[in-house]
Amino acid sequence: MAATRATNRIYAELGVPLVIHAGGPTTNYGGSLMRPDTFQAMAEAGRAFVSIEQLDRRVGAYIAEITGAEAGMVVGGAAAGMVVSLAACMTGSDVAAVRRLPDTTGLRDELVIQKMHRGPYSHMYGFTGARLVEVGNVMTCIPEELQAALSERTAAAAFLFAPGTPRGGLTLPQVVEIAHARGVPVIVDAAMTVPPRDNLQRFIREGADLVVMSGGKIIRGPQASGLLYGRADLVEAARLNSSPNHAIGRPSKVSKEEMVGLYAALRSYMDSDEAAMLREFHELVSIIVDDVGELDGLRATVEFDDRFFVPTAVIALDADWRGPGVEAVSDALLAGDPPIFVRVDPARRQLEAYAANLQPGEPEIIARRLTEILTQSA
Repeated sequence: MAATRATNRIYAELGVPLVIHAGGPTTNYGGSLMRPDTFQAMAEAGRAFVSIEQLDRRVGAYIAEITGAEAGMVVGGAAAGMVVSLAACMTGSDVAAVRRLPDTTGLRDELVIQKMHRGPYSHMYGFTGARLVEVGNVMTCIPEELQAALSERTAAAAFLFAPGTPRGGLTLPQVVEIAHARGVPVIVDAAMTVPPRDNLQRFIREGADLVVMSGGKIIRGPQASGLLYGRADLVEAARLNSSPNHAIGRPSKVSKEEMVGLYAALRSYMDSDEAAMLREFHELVSIIVDDVGELDGLRATVEFDDRFFVPTAVIALDADWRGPGVEAVSDALLAGDPPIFVRVDPARRQLEAYAANLQPGEPEIIARRLTEILTQSA
């Protein structure tokens, strides 16, 4: 297939170069591409006015239907969902407390979390004014440590599902059992966990009280959208803490167009052939691996496991590699024309090109540029 590049009038007018986004559906380069039917639904939603509360409840009912939860709602991305989910556990239906956050006077204001689950977004929970209480260490956690950390100040326990999270700690069912025995709800941050599609329901089956998930990744909804679902009373409390109310979630408001866009994206995702999508992803990154894998001193493989939620081209430099390092390669890719964004794992000395956003013709461009850069001083 010929390596061709699309053009875009509005970005050309603004003087912003188009980027080949091989870093997964990450926010810093625009998330993922929405489907045409999602754009169409958003455009139609923008031509009329409705009650934001009624619209959110109707979309939330669909979210509950496909996840098996009691209730659901739309949030302004998974990070916003983390904030209002903990706020809900802290305030419940107390409107005075809702309007007071992040002043936590008189409220349960601690979130218990396994130390190994302190990811780069965990501090979002702290926007509520809550204090994070870590249990265990970076590799393990035992039931007694979680039990000892729960107290009359505990608002919730948090659990993280994310690529690369250590698995040596307590499982979600274990956390649920311990927390529920003390009347403590469990929040699951599962922002980036589909595929598989079954994960939409898995965490509710395992006892989570609230689940936060991104709408702007493989679901391909608007980038600033997310799903929050779980117990009806807690979802209702999260609504109180969210826009359009004057509450801590007000800055993360979700427009009617985004609500409808997420609804349309979810419908398309639920109707899609996930196996076919993954096969297509595998074919795209295999082009990179087949070309770059011919170079001496590195290993090129397609990975699809707990660390890589979709098929990913992994270029790992051997210990005796004498060419440019992975950071230098990444910088050179971004400095080129067109700029190419890939993930870098310095500890493993590897470059990672995710399939999720690759368009036809782009794997060939990536392979050619990688070969040029890697052989410059190898």
